[in-house]
Amino acid sequence: MKILVVDTTFDNMCIACFNGEKTFSYVSCENSKKHNSMIMPSIDELLDRAGMEIGNVDYFGCVVGPGSFTGIRIGVATVKALSFASGKKCVSITSFEELAYGEESQKFYTAIDCRHDSYYVARFENFSLVPVFVGEMSKDQLDKENCKVIFKTQAADADKLIALSKDKIEANDFSELMPYYLKKSQAEREYELKNMDKTV
Repeated sequence: MKILVVDTTFDNMCIACFNGEKTFSYVSCENSKKHNSMIMPSIDELLDRAGMEIGNVDYFGCVVGPGSFTGIRIGVATVKALSFASGKKCVSITSFEELAYGEESQKFYTAIDCRHDSYYVARFENFSLVPVFVGEMSKDQLDKENCKVIFKTQAADADKLIALSKDKIEANDFSELMPYYLKKSQAEREYELKNMDKTV
């Protein structure tokens, strides 16, 4: 089984591939503004290190959010195109799942900074990777929950991305890749506000 997984939802892009024996990874040192120009050259470089070609990939994976709006679009569009061109299936991974994978606490939150002292959060319970709550909370609200919180502070873990992909592949958990947004982008909100002003 050969897998390629992409995560462009964070400032540092992470690409992971599994060549059937070993996991290889690439993590960018650039900020998210470089993801669009770097993603394909980085994929090519990583596959070359792993002794693979894009045509050898059996399955693709993509982290679909939440996270950077532009980053999510870049990752989803790229992996969709590769999957379509090769006729191979895809698995969707959320940023929450990547943070939660392997955690052994009975109850905990995963949290992703969405600015203005707010976090996208998911609560997990009873060792399940299906969140029982997803929403937006402040740091103060999280502190009052009195349980472990795993904050997104760095690029995705390549080993987790591959392990999650394997689990989903074995469970036949395939789906069309769709961006996972918890709220509209700032540009969309500003556009709606301008149009609302025009109708008043």
